[in-house]
Amino acid sequence: MAGTATRIGGARDIVIGVDQGTSNTKALALDAAGRVLAEASRPIPLSSPRPGWVDQDPLAMLANVVACLREVMEKSARTAADVRGLGLANQTETLVVWDPRNGEPVHPAMVWQCRRGADEIESLRDEATVTDLRRRTGLDLDPTFTAAKLKWLFHHRPEIGEGLRRGDYLFGTVDCWLIWKLSGGAVYATDASNASRTMLFDIKLLAWDPALVELFGLSLKHLPLVRPSTGPFGATPATLFGAPIPITGALGDQQASLFGHGCFEESQIKVTYGTGAFLWHNAGPRPDGPQADGLVRTVAWQLQRPCYALEGFVMYAGAALDWLANRLGIPGGGAGVVEAARQAGGSDGAIVIPAFQGLAAPWWEPEVLAALLGLAQSTTPAQICHAGLEAVCYQIRTLIESIEARTGRPISILKVDGGPTRSSYLMQLQADIAQRPLAVAGVESTTPYGAALMAGLGAGMWSSLDPLRQIIPPATTVRPDPSTAARWNEGYRRWFDAAEMLVAHGRRQRAHRASGAGP
Repeated sequence: MAGTATRIGGARDIVIGVDQGTSNTKALALDAAGRVLAEASRPIPLSSPRPGWVDQDPLAMLANVVACLREVMEKSARTAADVRGLGLANQTETLVVWDPRNGEPVHPAMVWQCRRGADEIESLRDEATVTDLRRRTGLDLDPTFTAAKLKWLFHHRPEIGEGLRRGDYLFGTVDCWLIWKLSGGAVYATDASNASRTMLFDIKLLAWDPALVELFGLSLKHLPLVRPSTGPFGATPATLFGAPIPITGALGDQQASLFGHGCFEESQIKVTYGTGAFLWHNAGPRPDGPQADGLVRTVAWQLQRPCYALEGFVMYAGAALDWLANRLGIPGGGAGVVEAARQAGGSDGAIVIPAFQGLAAPWWEPEVLAALLGLAQSTTPAQICHAGLEAVCYQIRTLIESIEARTGRPISILKVDGGPTRSSYLMQLQADIAQRPLAVAGVESTTPYGAALMAGLGAGMWSSLDPLRQIIPPATTVRPDPSTAARWNEGYRRWFDAAEMLVAHGRRQRAHRASGAGP
């Protein structure tokens, strides 16, 4: 309760990291030894007004962030005057548009999962354009990324497009929106890692690309300043928390997780399990290094120089388990699905392809529909639950093999984090299917942890990466059972063949429509 904690420590002795995610807002406070002093979390709802549309309330994001900041300060017996720096991590690609004159959003946030923009960018899909886009941005042409959502707004909400053209409105990813609001409207900026997810940013030049803005038919009077991931990004007004809090870190959520795992060296790799699953591979300081087919090359963070990453993006992981829980009537949500799967012990040949919004890496095929295959009359709901778990793990294996094939470097250990890593059954299944050991993070919430580490660098709490290597908590290792290798190799082959069949069908459907032959 407010007022019950005894204040300890000296001024500016903690940093706070916030993760404004897709399903939750999380925050944690760290001291200089990297110890987590307090944590807070708030759920945030999604809405889907039409199939394929995913919206969120930008003001609810802000309210959650403010509430979580207040809670971690109270729990850690600190005030705003004790906070040396604030780091923000966020769901990337999500688009927010607001009116700077009153600070109000003019449209719901269009979440990264939202497929609005798919039709608008389809006319750009020729080999030369896709190749040039990938060369400049590292990304594939896909409605996940922010430019497609902006193009949809210009087409379907011309009054918003006109406001952006005149400069009456501002746009940005979630970090940009939060920085603007938390700084009292003083700072309109993003960092290179978030900018690299928009399809409007040249990752070699680390700058907005006017040719890309023109490619998507956008007319934008203002684009946010792009700053290093350590900022500076201004400070909160004293009236908000009682004293100014410097905003000294910002980066995308998966970039923050990579940082929070301590994957500072080239070729280190991690997977975060959440609504989706995100495999990130530290690709070093070169923008033109090896690139795996179907994976995107992106900015991980920018300190004195940029660090790049390869990303494998699974759109439905935890969300697939939630879908199974809802449709099969499994109590307990995703955790209930895991428990039902554990009791079943296998799928008995059932196959789940969780392509509810298409398939992302390595296929990038938005036309694929989800499928449930291989059913027998005796198939049980629990076995279908097991097939859902397998689908999550098989998708990760696909991404691992894509990276290994392109880089020529074997991946010897996989660092993992996220809520699903609490399940020892799922983690053992992943280790067995991937046939690689897992290193389960010592800090469950690696994303806000990484944001706090970045804030500490920006605020001067740590002078370099070297101290961070010493303070990140050790991981727990889960080793694969080699006796299961033959079983899971065969299961993976069947699953992959089924996915390829659906991808081929989706591409035929798209080509059919593009030919003018109708739906």
